[in-house]
Amino acid sequence: MSVGSGCASQPIKYYPGPESHSDSVQTLPYRVDGRVYYPLDNSSGFVQEGIASWYGRDFHGKLTSNGEVYNMNSLTAAHKTLPFNSVVLVTHRESGKSVTVRINDRGPFVGDRIIDLSQGAANKLGIAETGTAPVSLRVIRGAKPSPPRNAAGTSAKKGIYSVQVGVFEDLDNARNISHQFNNSRVFAVTQSNRKLYKVLVGKYSNYEKALEPMDQMRLRGFEEAFIVLSP
Repeated sequence: MSVGSGCASQPIKYYPGPESHSDSVQTLPYRVDGRVYYPLDNSSGFVQEGIASWYGRDFHGKLTSNGEVYNMNSLTAAHKTLPFNSVVLVTHRESGKSVTVRINDRGPFVGDRIIDLSQGAANKLGIAETGTAPVSLRVIRGAKPSPPRNAAGTSAKKGIYSVQVGVFEDLDNARNISHQFNNSRVFAVTQSNRKLYKVLVGKYSNYEKALEPMDQMRLRGFEEAFIVLSP
């Protein structure tokens, strides 16, 4: 699961960030635990088998990776590479029960798990008690296709990249973090009727040049740092 809570002194955690609802930006590669994931441009025809898990009350009301507010009772799910808003039929391979979910988050990043269901979806699939189950996935409605990637796997859309250190609810906290970095700035956004403040560092001509600065920030304790297209 990819989100965490925001408070007075801590950033709100996003993978890969509130910009990811954009059809182009949601294909931006992101790194978790040393591994780079490349979201798909198009989910049409996608099928997969593996282990499903679920997440619930601890994340209820917090932000998902596409900037929505997580509702544990909604039929949604996290997937590492499917485009946001892909609609997926999840079938329990042992019981035959099925549930249809919409992808609005990133994860799970644990073992061989392939999808993290909302608690509501887990209840319908009958796995809330067991925690995990073998499932098959089939995309039944794909999201709007994004621009094609180039050979390196990054988005073909040209632009400048920055490292997002964190997202804060308090402007003073965002400014305090920003002062710790050279070439940083605070950028205001509105998500779900909430005013938030992103701290962005640097301007890099391509994704690869931003990888080392991102790693350095994570080593300094900003573990939720990730790369975004600079606004």
